[in-house]
Amino acid sequence: MLIALDVPKRWIKAIEKIIRASLWRNRKEARGSHCPIAWERATRPLKFGGPGIFNLETLGWALQML
Repeated sequence: MLIALDVPKRWIKAIEKIIRASLWRNRKEARGSHCPIAWERATRPLKFGGPGIFNLETLGWALQML
């Protein structure tokens, strides 16, 4: 629900950091050396070769346009 509102970018970055950390190492913090693929590639849809994780900034923008 927060995504559809005008949420500060730092909140979105903090949430994405938690998502990245839980995906890669199941820890509170993610570091670049532990990531098997780049975050930009991880947020690609399944049909474009990614695992289909949502980019929260783009998703929030799209929901605000509705």
